[in-house]
This record gives sequence, structure tokens and C-alpha cells, in this order.
Amino acid sequence: MALQNGSFELASLVAAHAWVKACAAELKRPSVVLLSGPLGAGKTQFVRWFLSEVGASEVASPTFAIHHEYGTAYGGVDHVDLYRVESDGDLEASGFWDLFAADQGLVFVEWADRLPEDVWPQSWQRLFLNLEKISEQGRRLTVTLKKPGTK
Repeated sequence: MALQNGSFELASLVAAHAWVKACAAELKRPSVVLLSGPLGAGKTQFVRWFLSEVGASEVASPTFAIHHEYGTAYGGVDHVDLYRVESDGDLEASGFWDLFAADQGLVFVEWADRLPEDVWPQSWQRLFLNLEKISEQGRRLTVTLKKPGTK
């Protein structure tokens, strides 16, 4: 079971991709996947793998656009990167909070730690993923899953 709380060492990118594949199969909508970690830890690559698993193609990093939306056979998927967001006004102007109005949404947020943990919708499943690069190929992944209705 991929969706379990804890800290895991993924020795290679192959192992990391396998974890994402298993996790993607367990994700239930509505969910927000909140990724954090330093530059180069692999946040965007994890999102690319997740999106590939749900049928999105040509995944781009939203660093400069802030938000990308993908249509898949399973419904819409949103990918947001908060790295360049400098103020609440930037966030509001991007329509970010509107993404959580959908009752069956799936939203991936990179640099999620730039916002307090309590701002995410408690009626959604919240999957916090913290990535740390421990070698060229290896990652330490800390997973915190919060089910709908929990704080």
C-alpha cells in the first residue's frame, strides 16, 4: 500500500517511479497532492509521473505559468507551482482557490509548504509529500495522508 504515512528511502528513480505508480492507483477524488522539498528534489518529476499514470500527456512545469490544467479520461487534473507566487494577491489573481470548488478535483501543488497547512480544504483528501535528494538517483520521501474530515 503506497498511501501510508511514514518516511521512505527510494534508492533510485525507478523505485520512485514505481512508488508514484502504486500511489496513483490509490488516489481518490477529490484529492490535493502537496509537494515540498528543495530545488532539484524531484517535485516536478513526481507530478509528471502522477499525471502520466492518469492519462495526461505533454506535461509541462507550471513554474512560469503558475497553473496548467490537463484533461484525462478520469477527469480534469490541475498542476500548480507556487515557487514564483509572491503574495496573496498573486494567488487570488491566478484563480488558485477556485480549483477547490470542484467536488471531484485532483490538484497537484508544488512548493505547497509556502502556504500554511491549514489552508487546504479539509473536505478533500490531502496527500503531503516531502522530497529530499539523498543521492543522484535516491530520494527520501516523507508521506502524510489526511483523509477528508480530518485536521
